[in-house]
Amino acid sequence: MHLFLAGPPGIGKSTLAPVLARHFGAAVVELDREIERRARKTCKAVIEDDGMERFRDLESSVLTRLQPTPAWVVVDTGGGAPIREANRARMRQLGLIVGLRGSLDRVTSGIAATMAKRPDQHVAPRDRARSALRERGEAYNDADVTFDVDGATVPEVARAIAAWLVSARGVRIDVAGPERPSRVLIRAGILEHVGPHLADLGWRGRVALVDDARTASRYETAVVRSLAAVGLEPVTLRVPAGEGAKRLSVAARLWDSLAREGIGRDGGIVALGGGSVGDVAGFVAASYLRGIRVAQIPTTLLGMADASIGGKTAIDIAAGKNLVGAFHSPDAVFADLTVLATLPARQLSSGLAEVVKSAFLADRDSVAQLARGLESVRAGDLGALLAAVTIAAEVKAGIVSRDPREAGLRELLNFGHTMGHAYESASGYRVTHGEAVAVGMVYATTLAELMGLTSPALRPQLEQLLERANLPTRARLPSAVWGFVLRDKKARAGKLRWILPRRIGRFSEVIDIDERALRAAARIVGGRAA
Repeated sequence: MHLFLAGPPGIGKSTLAPVLARHFGAAVVELDREIERRARKTCKAVIEDDGMERFRDLESSVLTRLQPTPAWVVVDTGGGAPIREANRARMRQLGLIVGLRGSLDRVTSGIAATMAKRPDQHVAPRDRARSALRERGEAYNDADVTFDVDGATVPEVARAIAAWLVSARGVRIDVAGPERPSRVLIRAGILEHVGPHLADLGWRGRVALVDDARTASRYETAVVRSLAAVGLEPVTLRVPAGEGAKRLSVAARLWDSLAREGIGRDGGIVALGGGSVGDVAGFVAASYLRGIRVAQIPTTLLGMADASIGGKTAIDIAAGKNLVGAFHSPDAVFADLTVLATLPARQLSSGLAEVVKSAFLADRDSVAQLARGLESVRAGDLGALLAAVTIAAEVKAGIVSRDPREAGLRELLNFGHTMGHAYESASGYRVTHGEAVAVGMVYATTLAELMGLTSPALRPQLEQLLERANLPTRARLPSAVWGFVLRDKKARAGKLRWILPRRIGRFSEVIDIDERALRAAARIVGGRAA
């Protein structure tokens, strides 16, 4: 996600960019500095030596070279970048254009303060300001949102932009699916707007709201009110909390309740809760009437970052976790960041395991951003949470859109999950899913290191991030894990498939690893010598 600050010269983009970036843990790119790096001389020299057209071409080239990334980047565009329509189109491909607007006096004073960096110093600052506002006004007005800077301090403007992004605009991510696309909506306060969104998607009639008692006490009233406000008829159905929801007996009770309450294909199921509630509700939606609609409202970071996206639904059986399930894409996922404020610290850390996984699957920029904003995420800062959830959701949505049925590429999302699921099951679910996945990622990286697939420098980088997220990086793996590993649902013809890292952003599937290597990695993860 790129946020392009656009506006007249002297409006304060360069001062605002790093202040705004801190709200999201984002990186900062100064377009002028990138131009100077490419040209190997100052922007002033480029214009005076080579002409303005050459400078504009370099500006466009730098914009073209910016690459899509799940990480957040604040871009100071320079006063003339929006002039070319192609530049504005490129900005929108990568993110949002945030316009800055100020009076003639404000722009004049800003230009006067930077005259030494600019050519044509014989032109008075006020004349330059007047010319820029008159000749470029149409381009400056072509922004996704515009903020007035007159009378406001830089921190105040940054807070206003951050608040708009977090609470008003939010982020929408579209996920392609085999039957229909689904949308992921991430913003603070969206819980109270679920009904209108579902009505826009064509939901009608009776709707089953599935949740557990604890979640219901906090959020059910707001969701029921939102559904009823648009003419939907909500019926509330309870399931046990946690992994206890993912049982065949619970699914059977839900099937009976749906039939009794007259839930049909015009309505559907709304799953309100953590990943377990979403799993069982999604599985029931996939199987009832051979498939009815489902929407997910995750109330945990784990659910927002991973479990609710992509349509994988499952219940547990005695032989292992998630061994019975179906692919059934939700119509929509509503991720309300405000619910994370009440999440226990251990659950928040558990969700961060999937965010860390996604960052390592994505690119170095995403890992760097997470490293910058991790403490703010743990402190419940909404800007940092928006950026973290978006990274994970974009990574998963991008992979799922290309491989909705886990035929190949989607298996990358299993980084850390082969051993993680086995460890979680063998522990009797005393460790959380995120804690188990954290250990599983360290295990997979250790395995890759022992096999010579990755540099020894990668594992310390992963472990440092996990430790800062208050997640385990070492665990004595009980002997029972090997039985669960062998029953892993990702096995083919009795051969296990492991997703192992080569470097950040590049992973490989490795099949049928020698047992000695598996045991050696387990000893290292257990804190013993290989």
